[in-house]
Amino acid sequence: MATKAINFKFTGATTPVSAYDETKTNLGSLIKQYTGITYADKFAGAAKIGIARPMEQSTPIPGIYPHVIPFSDTIDWVFLADNATAAATRRYTAYAYNKNTSEFNWKGFITVTFPTATNHTIRGLRVTRDLHTTGTVAVSGTAVTGTSTTWQTNSACVGNRIGFGSNDPTQITTWYQISAIGSNTGITLTASAGTITAGTPYVIEDLRIISANTNATTTNGGLFVVKGLSWDAFITGGTTIPAATTVDNIRACYWLADASTVTNITACGCALDDFDNFGQQFCYIIDSTGAKIYKYNLRAALTLTSGKATNAFTLVTGNQAVTGTMSNTNNGRIGTLNHGPGSGVKSLYFVTTTRIYRVIVSNITSGSTTWQQDVMLEIPPGSVTTYAASGALASIEITNTIDRLIVITTGANGNRSYVTQYNTISSPMDHIFLVDDKQNDQSIADSGGVIHPSTLSLPFSVWVENGIMYLARMGTTVAQNQLYSLPLGAHRTYALDQNQLLISPKITLTNPLKLYSICVQHISAVGSATLSLATEPFTIYYRTSGISDNSGTWLELSEDGDLSGISATDIQFAFAFRVLGTTCIPGRILGFSLIYEDNSGDDHYTPSVANSSIASRIFAYRQSLAWGSNIPVMRIRLYNASSGVLLLDDTTTANAFGTFEYSSNNGSTWNTWLNTADVAGNYIRYTATSLPAGIRVRALLTIN
Repeated sequence: MATKAINFKFTGATTPVSAYDETKTNLGSLIKQYTGITYADKFAGAAKIGIARPMEQSTPIPGIYPHVIPFSDTIDWVFLADNATAAATRRYTAYAYNKNTSEFNWKGFITVTFPTATNHTIRGLRVTRDLHTTGTVAVSGTAVTGTSTTWQTNSACVGNRIGFGSNDPTQITTWYQISAIGSNTGITLTASAGTITAGTPYVIEDLRIISANTNATTTNGGLFVVKGLSWDAFITGGTTIPAATTVDNIRACYWLADASTVTNITACGCALDDFDNFGQQFCYIIDSTGAKIYKYNLRAALTLTSGKATNAFTLVTGNQAVTGTMSNTNNGRIGTLNHGPGSGVKSLYFVTTTRIYRVIVSNITSGSTTWQQDVMLEIPPGSVTTYAASGALASIEITNTIDRLIVITTGANGNRSYVTQYNTISSPMDHIFLVDDKQNDQSIADSGGVIHPSTLSLPFSVWVENGIMYLARMGTTVAQNQLYSLPLGAHRTYALDQNQLLISPKITLTNPLKLYSICVQHISAVGSATLSLATEPFTIYYRTSGISDNSGTWLELSEDGDLSGISATDIQFAFAFRVLGTTCIPGRILGFSLIYEDNSGDDHYTPSVANSSIASRIFAYRQSLAWGSNIPVMRIRLYNASSGVLLLDDTTTANAFGTFEYSSNNGSTWNTWLNTADVAGNYIRYTATSLPAGIRVRALLTIN
């Protein structure tokens, strides 16, 4: 028997887990394999942390309240609200985020003029993107003629963009801006699209910004909607959006007021309900005055006076007091959790400084003073005896992929944030993450530092889309205002259920007798010697069946990688990564070594035919290599060479079926076995007490 090692590096062919292949490295959608010049560049793990620096763009605009819209399998659109000092105009910025490379690319910004020309502060941001694809079109120059189209009925907007040849926006290579919509079947473009034959599919991309604002003149606050946008409106020099006047569904900013004199004056954020149809989508604004909720239909056809409409307002509840102070930083999120008291029930979740509240959406009715359903207390993991409750909850987000709430604190005094299930029985929250280590991630920082989302004792505002958490630190300076991406959905607690694993190819062992361990080569810290930070730990799994079709159950290994007691010819490994932690920097795995023993003889000994005798049941070996210490316990197994049946199994310390001896003079004399007789050129022999007659015998000498 010989000790063998199989060394594997994560540098080979890969495939998504969704297209599983046992011969390749399989990657969950949030797991990546990287390459580069140095050994440390060639690793696999959860996606790298991405960063954008809004205050370092060509037009510096501090960005907060990220809202994310997936454009394709590769690209997310990330929108941010202006966090600069309150002003009569507000800017909204956009980034394209590449999910394969974790890179943000700044698209540009728009500057919005509101129908109320007094200083606005944005308290909540949502963005909608709806596609008009009904019917087909023909095009002649700038004239688009539809067949079975419903453009006016469905409120497509002047300023939207249209593409031809597909209903899928990702297939459109040339977009055209709409300058007029004359009817359900007539559109005018700002530039000629040439001639396109009738019956051609098309897509109109209807992009809108929903902004909940407070105002220096309190009754000038409330809900505002910017219509007629397109991705192309976000340019590096900015596009100015005027205030609406009397015309609906054009590129302008509209004021959706609750009354002629607005009472929705202390908005805490805006919670967006699902799109129902082109005539209905509701938005809910939590107002901290008395604590009440306003409901608006964002899709109502507006009756306008000076850009203001009251007919989109649906209702307001009565006042119901809350415990703690209402947060006014993008507070409120609608979703349906699959656990806890709200399981399967569409609910609105919001926070005060000390509580998480749940409101059943169907219970939000006019004048109701009992709209609150239940409440969750802030109890950190390990309870308040381990971490003190912050009393500083600031905002909340829902991540559907792992069915959890993200609860963000103000970050003040080093307070951390949480990812948790919702409960009303005072159970501790599931995870605590983010710290304030005071590192600045501006571009002029020392290159030996490692990008990661330190709070700097400021709040983050967050959005999660398909497992990626986008975090915008709510600062206003170059040093403080950054936007990060974090592969939340790959966190190891949820990785097995979500298929967010790094899976090795199948490893086939040659004649294995015993598995010892897996030794993982990984980067334990990144950055320079002075500024390095530890990566988060990872979990190792293995399986020995169900490898060919990815059906096998994964079994967790201990941290030492011990595989003793496992018997297999084929084996496969998987790795899951902690993301929610102190640094939130996922582990980086270079490769691993699998240590095992096969059924070949030990390399320290070679068979000695001259000193062996089948008639006398003697099996002798010459010691080829010195051990350099006492000889370990040796083991001999005798097999029926024809059938493979084990005949006997003895060791140098427990030899019930024969005797061990050694010789130091080429076999002239034999001595009782001594493990101290470690000399190359010595001999070891085993004499079996008895063996069956008339068979061929195969002997195997190994370490025990």
